[in-house]
Amino acid sequence: MTDDAFLLYGTRTVEAEPVRLRAGALSADFVNGNLRTISHGGTEVLRAVAYIVRDRDWGTYELNLTDLIIDQAADAFSVSYSA
Repeated sequence: MTDDAFLLYGTRTVEAEPVRLRAGALSADFVNGNLRTISHGGTEVLRAVAYIVRDRDWGTYELNLTDLIIDQAADAFSVSYSA
């Protein structure tokens, strides 16, 4: 398999590293304002929750996140930001 971002995603932009969020058996990866790989007990139950805006070529605009706050406890997490 290739590591070339353009061949994999159609863009040279490399995604940021995800932040793993956990709340008991629930886990999710937070990436660029989106939740991905949402799992319960190690089983993926939802691929993603995302708010996206497309350009005329069907590309996706990247969010400019500000005021990012991530709070995590053993049984809960919360994420807030401005975009």
